[in-house]
Amino acid sequence: MINQQLQKLINNTFITKKRVSAGSFGVVYCGQDINTRALVAIKIDKCNKEGSSLEREAEILRRLQKVPQIPKLYWAGKEGDSNVLVIQYLGRDLTHYLKTFRKFSLRCVLNIAEQMINILENIHKNKVLHRDIKPENVLVGKEEEENLLYIVDFGISKFYKDENDSHISYRENQPFIGTTRYASINAHKGTSLSRKDDLESLGYMLIFLLKGQLPWQNLQFIDEEDKMRQVGLMKMKMEMTELCKGIPLEFGRFLEYIRGLPFKAEPNYKYCQSLFNKVCQEHNFQQKDLIFDWETGPKSDKNDDKRKQTIEVHLPSSQNSNLVNDKPSLFKKSKEDVSSNNIGGSLLNYSLEQLEMNSLLKTPEQRKSNLAPDINRRKNRMQSVSSYNDSHSELENNGSIMLGIQPSMISRLSKLSFNSFSRVRDSKLNLTLTPEYRKPPKQEKKLTITPNSYIEQISGQKKKSLIKNSNSQQQLSLKKEEVEETIRDFSKMNETDEGIECKYMLLKQASVNARFKKSINGQAKILQKQF
Repeated sequence: MINQQLQKLINNTFITKKRVSAGSFGVVYCGQDINTRALVAIKIDKCNKEGSSLEREAEILRRLQKVPQIPKLYWAGKEGDSNVLVIQYLGRDLTHYLKTFRKFSLRCVLNIAEQMINILENIHKNKVLHRDIKPENVLVGKEEEENLLYIVDFGISKFYKDENDSHISYRENQPFIGTTRYASINAHKGTSLSRKDDLESLGYMLIFLLKGQLPWQNLQFIDEEDKMRQVGLMKMKMEMTELCKGIPLEFGRFLEYIRGLPFKAEPNYKYCQSLFNKVCQEHNFQQKDLIFDWETGPKSDKNDDKRKQTIEVHLPSSQNSNLVNDKPSLFKKSKEDVSSNNIGGSLLNYSLEQLEMNSLLKTPEQRKSNLAPDINRRKNRMQSVSSYNDSHSELENNGSIMLGIQPSMISRLSKLSFNSFSRVRDSKLNLTLTPEYRKPPKQEKKLTITPNSYIEQISGQKKKSLIKNSNSQQQLSLKKEEVEETIRDFSKMNETDEGIECKYMLLKQASVNARFKKSINGQAKILQKQF
């Protein structure tokens, strides 16, 4: 930010903000109206001198205030010892965009040609000659006028007609006026300039914008006077076909027409427009197609500023960060978090306190869906183990015998537990266990299972399966007689304590063998059905 001491107050209304450019006349600042807060351009002379260019420019601008695409004049006068001019603040000039594109497309140049011819026609109707047409003096409008061009810098402009509407006289041995690269041949010869010279400079400018260069740019010269002389000779000697090589011939015809006009003649602006309209027709360009390259090409500085403002708008403000507590640092986001619109960011990159704060901002469904991967993994593993134990250790019917076998430990194969719902009767001499008995179904049910290679390893026995089809699952059945025999053994358990222990071991071994004879999975589920 500019130091307050460097700021200048102009006419108690305008204040300078930052320096934009400087030239032989003085300095240009970006300023502001302290009342309306609107931006303005402030031009200040380097020193106090009579016949200041700013005084002449102010006089010209007063005459052109009703002309479209001419900057508005807000104030002109003296501030201290300097002449000051306050005018409308505009956008970039054409040279700024040339740094990005190097040269413009045909449709862009045709759009520039159409607007510039109209502006020069309106200026000439108000008896003014610009006399310094070049890309640096053509600016783009701001905001709603981004598709319009403005001509600025009337410091060397001149009225070519007096109050009696009399045209200025033709004179020779005049000082050079304009910029060497775009100046007309008459400017190089040192003769008086007229309306045709503004249009000739426009022709050179259009060719430069379309080709990216002019043939006389690479000349070697000693000083500015030598440069002016060499460039003038080259402009006079070069054939129009060579100058316009690689571009539509209408650009050359435009220059030939302008050069052939008499000194006081009024140019036929409609004819000039028709030449460029013909190029539009040949290339099937409609009026809506005539847009500037920077409107559709690489992003300009303005677009970059808009993008930065958009990012700043989406960043959390200090007020929003304090809605829950006084710890705004918990809500700071990285660029990746902002671009992905993730409120909580990555759970792995946050502390426990941050996770708790973020969970307060989420719905129950969001909190459930955003569980950490480790938690999901552990939860799924516990569910799978629990479901496996339930399918192998619990029988659905009350009063049935439950064989609890854990596949991960061989020692658990010897453990046999009884369901708490089994009927237990106490006697003086023995303990009678009477499990409930259910009649087996009339038809033998078949169950489809998936072989377990791990069970085969610990049992040491190979499973026998009936393969009906390579794509079908194996089906195993248990003989009804083996099931009934096992049930009878359980029902006859009415021995002494010692006999019960011995019978228990035999029965346990028989149960294990029966379960592993075909498939432990099939045996367990069939016992569930039979019991």
